[in-house]
Amino acid sequence: MSDDELDDFYINDGGCRANLLDVMKADFEHFGPESQQRVLDAIEFILSSGNIEKYWRAVVPHEVPLDEVEDKPGYLRSLYEKLTGRLLSPRGFGSDVEIVYGRHSIDTRL
Repeated sequence: MSDDELDDFYINDGGCRANLLDVMKADFEHFGPESQQRVLDAIEFILSSGNIEKYWRAVVPHEVPLDEVEDKPGYLRSLYEKLTGRLLSPRGFGSDVEIVYGRHSIDTRL
């Protein structure tokens, strides 16, 4: 996004969020199957972790302030639905899960 687009962007606005999710889906479609599954596993894990704030930067663009997203679980569910075309079905991960993420990658080790 350009600086002007960022100035006009508000993540809690339905239209802005829909545009963001469209761009994220387009990027996601360039990932290989293993990378796609890692992203989806990470979203599921973050939602089930009970500690969304700890992993938030793995799933939201860095330009968006952490406290700006009003409904973080709703955002993650919308992201998952956009990427997969289906609703998220909750699943348990147990205690032997590690999530590793950086600026350009994310990995959920089960």
